[in-house]
Amino acid sequence: MRRSHKFKKNKSISVAKLICCMVVFGFLYFIYNSFYGNKLNVADITSEVSGIKLDVKEIVSPNNKIKAYLLEDVTNPIISISFMFKNGGYANDDTDKQGLALMVASLLGEGGGEFNSQQLKEELDIRAIRISFDINKDSFEGKLLTTKENLDDAVNFLRLMLTQPRFDAEDVERTKKIMLEALKRQKEHPVNELQLDFAKELYGDHPYARNPLGNAEHINKITKTDLLYFADNVFNKRDLLVGIAGDVDAKQAGKILDLVFGELPKSGNTNFVRDANIKFDGQSKHIDRKSAQNIWIAAQAGVGRNHHDFYPLFVANHILGGSGLNSKLSQEIREKNGLTYGIYSYLSLDDKAPLLVTSFSATKDNATKAESLWREQLKKIQKDGISKDDLKKAKKYLISSYNLRFASISTIADILTAMQKYNLGLDFLQKRNENIANIRFDEVNNAIQKYFDPEKVIKAEIGTF
Repeated sequence: MRRSHKFKKNKSISVAKLICCMVVFGFLYFIYNSFYGNKLNVADITSEVSGIKLDVKEIVSPNNKIKAYLLEDVTNPIISISFMFKNGGYANDDTDKQGLALMVASLLGEGGGEFNSQQLKEELDIRAIRISFDINKDSFEGKLLTTKENLDDAVNFLRLMLTQPRFDAEDVERTKKIMLEALKRQKEHPVNELQLDFAKELYGDHPYARNPLGNAEHINKITKTDLLYFADNVFNKRDLLVGIAGDVDAKQAGKILDLVFGELPKSGNTNFVRDANIKFDGQSKHIDRKSAQNIWIAAQAGVGRNHHDFYPLFVANHILGGSGLNSKLSQEIREKNGLTYGIYSYLSLDDKAPLLVTSFSATKDNATKAESLWREQLKKIQKDGISKDDLKKAKKYLISSYNLRFASISTIADILTAMQKYNLGLDFLQKRNENIANIRFDEVNNAIQKYFDPEKVIKAEIGTF
């Protein structure tokens, strides 16, 4: 049993309904988040080659020896805490309890300790404290954003949510109804149907193929005992990563770590997820549905964040389809031929299946032409490679856009957490641009040869045929 804590004041927590936001995923969200995949673009952090001297420190809490990355910034009296529990995503749910991780993420803000949902929401609203939770395939994540004035209250709220979740019956039943209604409405938009069917086509019987919203039969059977078991096992120190940014020093941050996470168990019982065995054999799935636009998506093998090909492939993808209207795919398919409003490619960094993904939408008559031009462009760039001018422009953009990533304290905290997940080191923010600047012309073209094969792909399209 975890020790109970009581506050002198009547305090509470407010967390926006995660599930309501998940009912309609949206096309761009779908493209850039890869089915709720873990693809925080740490690689997209850029700076002048000399680097901005951001002093990231690794701190250790005094009592429980919990580690975290800290970036102290006294510019504004704001603090953000980002944290992640590895192995807590929806792919880790028990086979017969799909939807459990999402339900926990949705319910943590509905009360803790002696405070019910309404009480907690009122207290958070009064103090303008933001606490939220989310899941993806691989992890369970949380964020806190507060002013320095309300820091003590904010960390107490967060501790309460993680260590003494209430899971009151009325909140559980309401959340189940929301999730079940979301499942019913999920296929109202064609992109949602494509997402679900393409995941099955891509991952087969792997847990990544699951519906992020869960399974209706399983949701109905989830009990408070299941919810508490999840919290007691997923929320553990072994799988915890924390990033802290803002107006807080190392001593204060260490105390925060002990206060919020100190009561968590050293380890927990979580399900292992194997690597996805995907055969990129050119298979294609067509989903017939009346729609003004056909939506097309293709996945090719990618690489993990620490793979030696990561940076060359990252730059190659930027040139191919990751640089917006200036990319080769956009110039050929959108600008020259007017077949689509936009075509995008990106690297998806899910733990068990890194991918290179491309997607576009087009009218029925234009979709086949657009796919044909996509194939031609990949063959062309495989044959001819990129030019030295292409590489120079890509490096210039990726390096000069660095500062934009530091406009938000909350984003910085997320970056600090991701740096730990991918073992990038304390000096990543200084060295990352050197890595980009030092990429050789031949390395990028070699990556193109290895990964841009239009025959080694899995595709899916939904629309009118």
